[in-house]
Amino acid sequence: MLRVVSWNINGIRSPLQAEEPNSCTTMAMARVLDKLDADILCLQETKVTRDALTEPLAIIEGYNSYFSFSRNRSGYSGVATFCKDGATPVAAEEGLSGLLASQNGDVGCYGNMDEFSQEELRALDNEGRALLTQHKIRTWDGKEKILTIINVYCPHADPGRPERLTFKMRFYRLLQIRAEALLAAGSHVVILGDLNTAHRPIDHWDAVNLECFEEDPGRKWMDGLLSKLDCQGGSHVGAFIDTYRCFHPKQERAFTCWSTITGARRLNYGSRIDYVLGDRTLVIDTFQDSFLLPEVMGSDHCPASSLSFQAPSSRFFIS
Repeated sequence: MLRVVSWNINGIRSPLQAEEPNSCTTMAMARVLDKLDADILCLQETKVTRDALTEPLAIIEGYNSYFSFSRNRSGYSGVATFCKDGATPVAAEEGLSGLLASQNGDVGCYGNMDEFSQEELRALDNEGRALLTQHKIRTWDGKEKILTIINVYCPHADPGRPERLTFKMRFYRLLQIRAEALLAAGSHVVILGDLNTAHRPIDHWDAVNLECFEEDPGRKWMDGLLSKLDCQGGSHVGAFIDTYRCFHPKQERAFTCWSTITGARRLNYGSRIDYVLGDRTLVIDTFQDSFLLPEVMGSDHCPASSLSFQAPSSRFFIS
């Protein structure tokens, strides 16, 4: 059985200090990983730079870890993916554009990015917001397939900085091009992380009082990305399924992020901006459940998780 978990940790040391207040040791990191019990754990907003990444944070027995850092600011953004040894990827790559890819071991399949300049692509990738890992799996019918996990920390649209909304929407566009190119090449794809958009009114505690909620460009983008269907069938629109709403279509007050300034978590005044999205075939044929973990503390976000069915063979991943 495959268990994938996404968590915006608001600084990689935050959940570690909850485990071990006076230090950030390998043991504290291992306890966080053991508690979440994920085959693949995707973290966002790590806020760590390459030169500040220490061995206790990165080298954990039984796991392989992969990091993307902001190249523009320290203590800002960043994503990391931890894979159990049994789920070791066959390829890994930093960024969405291919400009940060190494010559060996990259994921590939970039799609048509002609609408972007090289300068824009580099700017979109330089904030350390995307990390791809690619895995060989065996699906429910016993076939060998490729699964690409795209771990993303999507930009926030600051109302006082209109250029950041443009940046956010261009990041979304680049993400969709890359994900759809991978699908076209025959890979299954899971996009997970902090998308920084509450998709529907049910995903925000106060949507009724937000002006033009459904006209928000981020929500319109998600409308086009996602299929409007449950797990049993329905009309197809986008290539991906919101796994939580697939299994819990009417669950209210299911949030993943709360304001720490107002203490909103205690009263559950939040929003659901963290997602596990899977391609239609993968989710309908393979996934068993998707759930949130609001009891897990250590950040202003809680983890989001999905489970797949056990493959008919003894192993889901193929080494």
